Amino acid sequence: MFAYSNQRGLIMAQNSKGSRREREFLEHLSSKGFLVHRVAGSGVGDTAICDLIAVRSGVTHLIEVKSRKKTFYSREHLEQLNQLKKAAESCGAKALLAVKLNYKDWKVFDLSEGIPEKVS
Repeated sequence: MFAYSNQRGLIMAQNSKGSRREREFLEHLSSKGFLVHRVAGSGVGDTAICDLIAVRSGVTHLIEVKSRKKTFYSREHLEQLNQLKKAAESCGAKALLAVKLNYKDWKVFDLSEGIPEKVS
């Protein structure tokens, strides 16, 4: 793990756990018949809008993957999810949030139905 400065000047820690969870969810979706691509640069600065792009049966999904201890979102994460939702709407895709809380199963939320205030 190391620290870097993003475009806003914030110090962030690159988390290998997040990358591992992205690959884990990618494999899960692939096993369900999705064509899945992990987005280069996800989690680094402001360049990537999502972590994964998945397609099945002509439907495109833009997916943000979160792995966390806490059940609430920071203001920064809420803004990121709002941006994802807008981007998906603008290109006719579905915006999804996949959350893996420690020691629990994956939870997937369709962001067109709203951003969950709490994940438990």
